[in-house]
Amino acid sequence: MASMDDVPNLRDLHVLVLDDHQDTLDVFSTALRACNANVFTARTARDAVTIFKTVRLDAIVSDLAMPGEDGLWVVDQLRRLSVTKGGSVPALAVTAHWDKYTSKDAKDAGFDGFLTKPVDPLELCTTVASLGDEGR
Repeated sequence: MASMDDVPNLRDLHVLVLDDHQDTLDVFSTALRACNANVFTARTARDAVTIFKTVRLDAIVSDLAMPGEDGLWVVDQLRRLSVTKGGSVPALAVTAHWDKYTSKDAKDAGFDGFLTKPVDPLELCTTVASLGDEGR
């Protein structure tokens, strides 16, 4: 069991979580909020794009496989933005399809990190924290 010292403090970080399943949004949001993150959620790729074009974000956590536009499309849209518009925001790919996607696929697409579901809540917070550390 993790001690409180092991839990990363994501205070003042604005994190967007994108997943087409509400239960995953709920679990990820709860975990990130427990680590003091400010969390925004989206169930569609287009909603996520609207959010990251209007809100200053520090990280994005995105499911890869979704109906319609998927997480790969989202990170492509993100990376097309200028740095001043948020195009360099760290992005974490998450998928249940470990047989279809690899961390190399995610990295090649523009993601900065990769996790497979089910995701441990502490690992999610720790990974999001490390994304920000890499950019500093």
